Amino acid sequence: MKSFLVKSAIASGVVLSLAAINRPAMAASFVVSIEDAKVQQANLNNLVNANVQTFDGLTTGYKAAGFAWNNGTTNVGSYQNTLIFNADQYGGAGGTKQYFDVDTSRSKNGQTVSTLEFTQAQSYFGLWWSAGDSTNAMKFYSNGNLVQTMTTADVKNYISKLANKSDYYGNPNSAFAGKNTGEPYAFINFYYDGGTFDKIEFTNLKPDGTLSGTGFESDNHTIATGYKTFTGNIVTVVPESSSLFGVLAIGLVGASSFLTRRVKKSSVA
Repeated sequence: MKSFLVKSAIASGVVLSLAAINRPAMAASFVVSIEDAKVQQANLNNLVNANVQTFDGLTTGYKAAGFAWNNGTTNVGSYQNTLIFNADQYGGAGGTKQYFDVDTSRSKNGQTVSTLEFTQAQSYFGLWWSAGDSTNAMKFYSNGNLVQTMTTADVKNYISKLANKSDYYGNPNSAFAGKNTGEPYAFINFYYDGGTFDKIEFTNLKPDGTLSGTGFESDNHTIATGYKTFTGNIVTVVPESSSLFGVLAIGLVGASSFLTRRVKKSSVA
């Protein structure tokens, strides 16, 4: 039995070593935080090379071709499959001008996903999440590879446990005070700690992939190539997806299982 345990340990070590050689462990992770209630923009003093998209002045309605994001001097990136609305109870930072939405029914064109691509890799993204739903989701890509999928479910659950959760519910702007009190409004920060991304997809689907029937309203999309620290209240930290983690888990669980059986058998002998 002892020799079998040694062989098992060696085999597990070989598997893990091969995994480490084939794919180095990734230290990158996504840190998600929310600002205090009623905050509707990013902390720009904390960001490096920041750009903000307010969606103001754009043609309202659905546009498959989207639009280019130009900060006045350079081309920051481009949006595709966009839906823009004038401020109402569901969105529009400050209660004025316009906001961004992903909504199949409101677009009347079967819009299920909107895409934002950057000309330069970014490590931070923030948005004013209005009339929030737990099915609102973002997929972050780097060089064509999906590096993380984030949903707002964790944010909504976090808010629901706060003592001042009522401060987050309902449109906080005076023009729409007391409206849509059943949904949360918050500014969310996404920090890619140790990595960068160059594309984001915005969707509003249920876990099974079907349409949720609601919208993904947001405003003040903010990007930055760097940041000084994490601001706001940290909701969750999600490690970057890696096949190595899965192999490690399988190897360790297997070894642990065997050792547990060994100990139990010894205890009753």
